[in-house]
Amino acid sequence: MSERVQAVSDGAMTFRWKFFGYIALLILFICVVFGFIIHSQQSSILKAELIRRGEVMAAAAAQIVTMERDPQAGLIAAAHSYVADGAVIGLAVYDAGGREVAAVHRNGDGGWMAGRAPRLPAFNLDGNPSRLPSRYLLELGEGGVVWCFTHPLPPLPAAPQGGNSTVRGWAEVHVAPPYAEHRLEYVLKVGLLTLTVFLSFGLFAVLFLSKRVTGPIAELSLRADEWGKGNLGARLAIHTGDEFELLGNTFNDMAASLRGTIAQLQESERKLKEHTGDLELKVAARTRELAEKNVELQKAMELATESDRLKSEFISNMSHELRTPLNGIIGFAELLLIGIDGTVEGKVKEDVEQIHECGKHLLHLINGILDFSTIEAGMMTVHKAETNVVALLDEVASVARSLAAKKAITYRQEVPEEMPEVCIDRMRIKQVILNLVSNAVKFTERGEIVVRLALLPDVPGLVDIVREVYPATIFNPADYLYIGVSDTGIGIKPQQLDRIFQKFNQLDGSVPRTYGGTGLGLVISRQLVELHGGWIWVESQEAAGSTFHVVLPRYRGTDSPGEAVTPGAIEMVTDEPPR
Repeated sequence: MSERVQAVSDGAMTFRWKFFGYIALLILFICVVFGFIIHSQQSSILKAELIRRGEVMAAAAAQIVTMERDPQAGLIAAAHSYVADGAVIGLAVYDAGGREVAAVHRNGDGGWMAGRAPRLPAFNLDGNPSRLPSRYLLELGEGGVVWCFTHPLPPLPAAPQGGNSTVRGWAEVHVAPPYAEHRLEYVLKVGLLTLTVFLSFGLFAVLFLSKRVTGPIAELSLRADEWGKGNLGARLAIHTGDEFELLGNTFNDMAASLRGTIAQLQESERKLKEHTGDLELKVAARTRELAEKNVELQKAMELATESDRLKSEFISNMSHELRTPLNGIIGFAELLLIGIDGTVEGKVKEDVEQIHECGKHLLHLINGILDFSTIEAGMMTVHKAETNVVALLDEVASVARSLAAKKAITYRQEVPEEMPEVCIDRMRIKQVILNLVSNAVKFTERGEIVVRLALLPDVPGLVDIVREVYPATIFNPADYLYIGVSDTGIGIKPQQLDRIFQKFNQLDGSVPRTYGGTGLGLVISRQLVELHGGWIWVESQEAAGSTFHVVLPRYRGTDSPGEAVTPGAIEMVTDEPPR
C-alpha cells in the first residue's frame, strides 16, 4: 500500500509541475505580448516627442541667432540653452546659398566646441527644396542616425512689410535619438516586473490548486485502488465544497451500490447452487423416465410395424383366398352364358349375367386391395421392357369404348403418326391408363373422353410445370413420354385437390353411394408411375371436367441417356375430386 501511496504522490507532484510549467509558458507569452505592445507604444510616443522638441529647438535657435550680430555667438548662446538636453549634439547656421556660416558641436565631455561635428556630412540644400521648416534623417557611415531639424531664419526687423520674402538662411539642430536605449531599459523593467508578478501568481496558483485539485485526485486514486482489491467499505473523504466533493459523494454511493449488488449476487449464487442440486436430481429422474418412455415407444413402433406387416400380409392372403373362389364363380357364370350345359334364356340369363358382372366388379376391387397391400408392404416391382405404347392404347380403347357406350360419351385418342417404343412395364402402365379412363367414364355423364399420347417436348407447357414444381430437377424433356386423360365430367373442388391421391379418399360421403369404389385407384396409379420414375398430377375445374397428366421416362432407369430424376407426384392445379 505504501508503494501505491508513493506512486500516487509522485503522480500528483508531476501534475503540479506540469501545471506550473503551463502557467510559466502562459506568463512568458503574456510578457512577450505586453513587451511588444509597450515597445510599439513607447516608440511612437518618443518619436513624436522627439520631432516636437526638435522643431521647437530649431525655431528657437533661429530666433536666437537672428538676435545676435555674430552668428557664431548666437549658436553658442543657443547651445548653452540645450546643455541639459543630452539628445542635442550640434547646431549650425547656413546662408541662403546653403553654405555653412557657423557651427558648434558637443565634445566627449559634454561641452561645446566650434565647428561642425566630424561624423556629420555637409549640408545639402536639396534636403529642403521648399525652403520651409523641415526635418530629415541622416544615416551615419559608422552606423546610427541623426535627426536634422531646419528652420528658416526670420527676416530682420528693418525689412519692409510685404517686401521680398527671400530666405536669409537656416538654423539647424542635430539630435541623436536616445529613445531606443530608453525604450529598451523601460521595456526590460516593465517586463521583469510583469514576469515577477505573474510568476508569483502562478506559484501561488500551483500551490493552491495542488491542494484543491491534485489532493482530491490522489484521494480518489487511493480509494479506487482499495475498491479494486475488494475493500468496498473504504470511503472518500473529500470536503472541498465544490464539484470534487460531489464527485467523491457519487463514488461513495457507487461503492455502496456495488456492495449491495455483490451481496445480492452472492445470495443468488448460493440459492442457484441449491436449485442446481435439485435440478440435477430432477434432470436425472426425468432422463430415466424419458429413457423408459423411449424404450416403450420403440417397442410400440416395432409392434405397430409388425401389426402393419401382418395386416398387409393378411389382406394379401385374404385377397388370394377370395380371388380363387371368385374366379370360379366368374368362370362358371361364363360357362353358363356360352351354353356349355344347355341354352340359358330369359330371366335366368339375366340373372347369370348379373352374377358375372358382380363377380368381375368384386374381382376388380379385390385386385385393387391386393395391389395396394403389395405396395404398402414394399413388395411391388416393375418389369420394364420395350413396349409399343400405341398398341397398348388400342387395347385400352376396346375396353374404354365398351364402358363409354353405356353412357352418352364419345371416346377418342390423339396419337402421333410416329411414336418410338418406350421401356415400361406394359401391364402396370396399362393398369394406370385403365384406372384413369374408368374414373373418367365413372364421373362423366355426357361429353367426351380424350386420351393423348406424345413425347414431352411436344407439350412445352408441361415442361415448364415440371421445372416450376421441381426447380432442382435436371432432366432432358426428349427422354420422357406424356400420356393425358381428359374428361368433361363433374370436376374436382379446389379444396379437394391436395388429397386427390390419398388412400381411401373420395369426393365426400355421398360419392361412394353414387359412384362406388374403394378410393385406391389413384393411389395405386401414383405408386406405379413413381416406380417408373415419373410424375402424375391433375388439372381440374369443378363442373367442367378434369385432365390427368402422366410423364414417364422412355428409357430403363439409369440406362437412360438423360439425368436421373427423383420420382414423385405433382398434387396441384385447378379443381378435381378424388377418384
